[in-house]
Amino acid sequence: MHHLRDYQIQAIDNLREVFSQGFKKALLVAPTGSGKTVIASSLIQQAVEKGSKVLFVAHRRELIMQCSRKLYDFGINHGVIMAGKSPNPYYDVQVLSIQTFNARKDNNDFDWPDADIIILDEAHRSTSKSFTNLINDYKDAIIIGLTATPIRNDRQGLGNVYEKLVIASDIKKLTEQNYLVPIRYIAPHVPDVKGLKIVAGDYEKKGLEKRMNTPYLIGNIVEHWKQYAVSRSTVVFATSINHSKQLAKAFNAQNVTAGHIDGEMDETEREEQLELYKQGKIKVLSNCQILQEGWDSPHTSCVILARPTRSKIMYLQMIGRILRPYKNKENSMVIDHAGAIYTHGWPDEPINWTLNTTEVLLRKEHDKKPPEKEPFTCLKCNYVYKPSKEYPECPNCAFMPTKKTKEILVKQGRLKELKKDKVADKKKFFAELKYYALLKGFQVGWASWIFKDKFGHFPKDKSLKPTKPSDEVLGYIQHYNIKRKLRQEKQNKLLGGTNGTISTRV
Repeated sequence: MHHLRDYQIQAIDNLREVFSQGFKKALLVAPTGSGKTVIASSLIQQAVEKGSKVLFVAHRRELIMQCSRKLYDFGINHGVIMAGKSPNPYYDVQVLSIQTFNARKDNNDFDWPDADIIILDEAHRSTSKSFTNLINDYKDAIIIGLTATPIRNDRQGLGNVYEKLVIASDIKKLTEQNYLVPIRYIAPHVPDVKGLKIVAGDYEKKGLEKRMNTPYLIGNIVEHWKQYAVSRSTVVFATSINHSKQLAKAFNAQNVTAGHIDGEMDETEREEQLELYKQGKIKVLSNCQILQEGWDSPHTSCVILARPTRSKIMYLQMIGRILRPYKNKENSMVIDHAGAIYTHGWPDEPINWTLNTTEVLLRKEHDKKPPEKEPFTCLKCNYVYKPSKEYPECPNCAFMPTKKTKEILVKQGRLKELKKDKVADKKKFFAELKYYALLKGFQVGWASWIFKDKFGHFPKDKSLKPTKPSDEVLGYIQHYNIKRKLRQEKQNKLLGGTNGTISTRV
């Protein structure tokens, strides 16, 4: 027996209401991690009980198999129509690969599945020729689209396919309800994308790879990951297959176990890499446009955006990979080397989705918010934050920017860490350092110095009650220890090795 969440039940009720009004095509919008496949499985279960026949359609093998597993969880017998799978046309539910359908439908021996209801996964692709052909082939069927991002890269809406829009929830609400984890945002570098060609609404791949695939950028990506996310299972989104391989190689060169997958790999090899990552034997998994849709990995808590994109869909899909809760997972982290935050806004900003033209959802230069409402970099400490009337000063160093300074900083785009609950996070960090210091028999001053290494100033409140340290804090201590040891070894080398080393007891 599956117990649906309140917003999932409400979404199903809202869809029923749409169809009771005589409409036949509805688009269900829900964030990545909200359980769209669970909603679909419940819909299918209820439809089969009433004697309906259902098709679930997706465009990738991983999505097909994910839906199949969920249907089995619901106790729903079904067939799978996909290359490499033996068909079973006698079930009332069929999970269908759109590529296989289009390749076989004109064959004389193809057994067309009946369908009263068709559910289209990743429905922002609904206007593609393959999907529109299928919809036209089943003119009498009810169509339900599922997506987290009801917008196309060419800035067109989906109103030419769907008649009604049903919003299940949004990232902000689900985070407040603890169905998704909070996001921490780090933006250490913004690449220069001036002059790059635009193809199909996004940057041209070859030019983008050339800009991003340089020794400095690759080294910078590894360096910042070790600084901020060394304890986190991480997925990297690269600009190309070659770029992804180079990033994995750079991580491995610094003794960080990393793997790579792409769409050209043998399926068995790809599954092996995913399994090694799932087991924790690979810490960082790099890819190029293979994991941004439909990949469910709740233990992943960090995503590295190593590719700029003009696509709101791609931005939200990539970040969506890290939002699912998991054991001891307090938050997720985005390390954004693309400056996507300045193009697309905060990932959890509510969006007024519509079936009409959606150009306004892709932020243009003349539509940008006033500088005082944009995230910007502190001139004094390079910390990036979102100011408000109540808290205009930098939460990291208390520097008070002037209006002119804000405008300059926004234009410069110099990025550091973006945080919303800054003070609480800093207090928590110091409390965990105090616990570690007491555990190791160190003086409280040791915790203050580690705190200063991270935030650039000593803690203001040293009376905080010690709290058991998280993996993130333990990872930072390890990083600090390595950095300090390397610095001392370098100093000893300059002095001919005559000095004793400073204790690295942390």
